[in-house]
Order: sequence, then structure tokens, then C-alpha cells
Amino acid sequence: MNLLITLLLAPLLIGLVNKTKAFFAGRKGASVFQLYYDLLKLLKKSTVRSSSSTWVFDLAPIISLTAIIAASVMLPIGGMKPFVWFTGDAIVFFYLLGVARFFTVLSARDVASAFPDMGSAREVQFSAIVEAIVFACLAFLALMTGSSSLSGMLTAEWCEELAAAVPLLLAAGAWGIVLLSENCRVPFDDPETHLELTMIHEAMILDNSGPDLAFIFYGAALKLWLFAAFLVELILPSSVHCVWHFLAILACGPLIGAIESSMARMRFKRTPYILGGAAAMAVLALVMEIMTK
Repeated sequence: MNLLITLLLAPLLIGLVNKTKAFFAGRKGASVFQLYYDLLKLLKKSTVRSSSSTWVFDLAPIISLTAIIAASVMLPIGGMKPFVWFTGDAIVFFYLLGVARFFTVLSARDVASAFPDMGSAREVQFSAIVEAIVFACLAFLALMTGSSSLSGMLTAEWCEELAAAVPLLLAAGAWGIVLLSENCRVPFDDPETHLELTMIHEAMILDNSGPDLAFIFYGAALKLWLFAAFLVELILPSSVHCVWHFLAILACGPLIGAIESSMARMRFKRTPYILGGAAAMAVLALVMEIMTK
């Protein structure tokens, strides 16, 4: 049930983000179900591929989507056990997301075009910093709960303890920044821009079309859902009914939309400083937890 709801509702989260941005801009905006319509439309179209591309470009979208779906079966939501769990699955979870990025970057480099190359270089640069934040947060959770699996980390009741409030908020703040960066949201990237000199993720998929583009869009929606779910599970106790967990994940959509509507995308050279601050927050949470043990 957990996996089925995730797969069905992931595009709705993107719709809520866009609807909120339209509200702040004084527009009616598209339906919250617009991404569902777009996916169906793209699946009916044919795929156009560059003559300079190879089998890597052909297979990359489906491999990336498969890796993200494989990661989604490991994430517990609302105290419900995931479809698959085992010791050390937290590491596998994030490296599956890394596999998805690897093939997206690889396909961007495969078309021999300058703009996808530029976008992939920026994507890899920022993800290298984000990796340190992710594993600092995982180390904090593992130390706090004594578990190395996502089920143990995110379904424990330790988050109800007042002593864990400060490091928990620090870790949650760092994860919120990671969520925006990893999903190419403002202020790190603008998913709606079509100016090649400022694009990151959009630059990498300029040559994709048809079903390939549908796989990429759905994978991006599913990845945003997973990061939002991780943030919610980090904050909400597992004793809270699972319905509230799913509603909290959907509530992340308007929150992200409000953030994007209240600020502009920052310059690339400032991104490492913001991510460095997030890394400091995650490390500080880890140090505080070590000192209390």
C-alpha cells in the first residue's frame, strides 16, 4: 500500500507546487493534475533521438526511473514497513538515487552537445557537496536510533524526546536544503526556465522527447516525493496515523511553492556556500548527538 500510494501521488506533489506558485503570481494556473495529463500525452508521442547518440542515451531514462522506483520500495512512511528492508538499506537507498543521476548525466554527455554537458557538470558539482550532507544526516540518525536501516531510523519514537529536538531541527533544516538542491528547485535551479546559460537539470534533458521525457518527468516527481517523505518521517513520530504522514508530504508541495515564489534563483557561485551551511548544520547535529551519548 505504501509503494502504491507513492507511485500514484508523486505527480500530484508537483501539481501542488505549481498551483501554489500560480496563486502567488495572481494566476489561476494549471490543474494540480496537469503532470498526469502531460505524462499521458508524452507516452503517446514518438521519440526523436540525436544521430550522435548511442544505446546509452536510449536506455538511460528507463534505467534512471527503475533505480528511483527501486529506492522507493525501501522508504517507510507513517510507521508502515516498506516493501523491502534490510540492514544497511539506507546506503543502498541513496546510492540507487545516485545511479539514477549517473545515467541522466551519462545520457546528457552522450548527445555531444554543449548545453547538456554544461548542465551535467553543474549537477555533478553540487551533488558532490550534497553527498556529505546526506551521510552526515544518516550518521546522526544511525547514532540516535542505533539502526542502520531506514525502517529503524525513521520509525523509531525517539523524535518525541525533547532532548533530541535541537539536533533534530538542525538535521531537518539541512535536509530541507538538500531537498531543494537535489530536486533542482529555487533557489538552486529554476525548473521552469529555458535559458540555457542558467539551467542545470533542464539542460541535461534538452534532447529527450516522447516516452523518454515522460520517464524523466515521472522520475523527477517520484524523487521529489521521496525527499519530501524522508523529511516528514524525520519530523513526525511514527505513532501519528499514516494518513497524516501522507497529508504532510502533500503539504510540502505548497511549502516548496511558497519558497520558490518568495525568492529568486541565486547565482551559481553562491550555491556551494548554501550547501556548506547545510553541511555544517548536519555535522553540528551529529556532534551534539555524540556529546549526549
